[in-house]
Amino acid sequence: MEAISPGSAVYLEAIIAAQAATIMRLEAVIQEQDKRLRERDTRIEELEALVRNLQMRSKQDSSTSSKPPSSDPPWIKSARKKKPKSGKPSGGQPGHRAHARALAPSEEVTETVHHVPEKCRHCDELLTGDNDVADALQRHQISELPPIKIVITEHQIHARACTSCGKITKAKLPEHVHKSVFGPHLQAEVSHLIGNCHLSRRGAIKYAAESWGTPISMGSIHRIEQNASQALEVPYNEALEAVKAAPVRHADETGWPQNGNRGWLWTIGCVIATVFTIAGSRAGEVFTSLMGIMVQEGYFVTDRYRGYCDVEMRRRGICHAHIKRDFAKIEAQGGIFALLGGALLFQHARMFALWHRHKSGEMSLEELRIALTPIKWKMYRLLKHGRRRRHKKIAGMCSDMLRHWFAFWTFTWVPGMEPTNNAAEQSLRKAVLWRKGCFGTRSTAGSLFAERMLTVTETCRKNKRNVLEYLSTAIKAALFGNSAPQLILSA
Repeated sequence: MEAISPGSAVYLEAIIAAQAATIMRLEAVIQEQDKRLRERDTRIEELEALVRNLQMRSKQDSSTSSKPPSSDPPWIKSARKKKPKSGKPSGGQPGHRAHARALAPSEEVTETVHHVPEKCRHCDELLTGDNDVADALQRHQISELPPIKIVITEHQIHARACTSCGKITKAKLPEHVHKSVFGPHLQAEVSHLIGNCHLSRRGAIKYAAESWGTPISMGSIHRIEQNASQALEVPYNEALEAVKAAPVRHADETGWPQNGNRGWLWTIGCVIATVFTIAGSRAGEVFTSLMGIMVQEGYFVTDRYRGYCDVEMRRRGICHAHIKRDFAKIEAQGGIFALLGGALLFQHARMFALWHRHKSGEMSLEELRIALTPIKWKMYRLLKHGRRRRHKKIAGMCSDMLRHWFAFWTFTWVPGMEPTNNAAEQSLRKAVLWRKGCFGTRSTAGSLFAERMLTVTETCRKNKRNVLEYLSTAIKAALFGNSAPQLILSA
């Protein structure tokens, strides 16, 4: 074989080929390292996002999220309660308006006992009726609950044999006697204790035994609930139609377990009525199905949950209490976000100050709309600035607010619309208290009773009606096959 001299062309080509192979191997190594670095960068970004998310969640409380105040840690609760002491003694302050129990009118007094002085305490002179001082009469009333004793009426159905044909004829119960073993008022009391006072079913059984002296089984409790549910079907539909026809409604939803599965309790309310429905889903179809074609009529105040997207944006009002919590959440991130969130909260506070002036009658709705114009555009620019930030969560939050921007200000031109969804949240609060005690419902029939009881009790409150009286009348009517009385009194 011919030796390759160092200066020959073949030698140079061999060196070049070897260097090219080395470069290719190095490029492959570099590409592999670059790939690994990119993967690590991606992983680092994911972990940083996870850390930011966990930090954000750790800072959340009832003021920066929809969590209830009862879930706040003790140190947050105690920090909020810290207020400078005034140095005044506890209790009523000198000059404050007295709050005393009002005396019942004379026609409501069951018994009147007269206490008359017989002789003068100063000189022992005898006193007669001629010495009465009418202006000095003092009235002292004592309200007492008499011992409750169940009234049991026994209907004995006799049978007689005919002397002519020998056959036996049994008597029939009169039409005014229903077949239930519990009277309408007792059934209304049980339904009232469970569905309005949120007493547990076992608690209602104990109360009936100890207070009324009558035993009631768990099966009887369920039958009473079903009787009440059937009696309230028409009033429930009446409340639903009133809500559908209202110009402004408030809607919200919360969890409600059903038979061990996750469920949802929806509420939609207006000035004179509130309706509840329990469903197995939080999807917007539940809301749309409940409202029907009226979903595109009137206005709705909601949060920014996508389940309400079937409502046109021009017919929606966004709850500013939720917006305030989101602004506080931005501020809690610290750094540049503390400045951004603080500026948004400042403008938001100015907005509410103007709103309270409008509510007090100091300015009209048109004047409010004009006064809010500079505040609106300052908030708009701040949200656009937040949308451009690299923080994915904050940027997404700001983008979502800008998508709902038009609905932020619907309350400024719709008479009767509030800037918050407090009406719906207050209605749900009563349901949440019930849910905490009963842990939801175990059947469709139980859910039906819950939603109808919640609807009727809340609507009665809005119409200033006695809930127990209405339940008693409705159940009595149902026992005899009659319609329930009208639920909504106000037009």
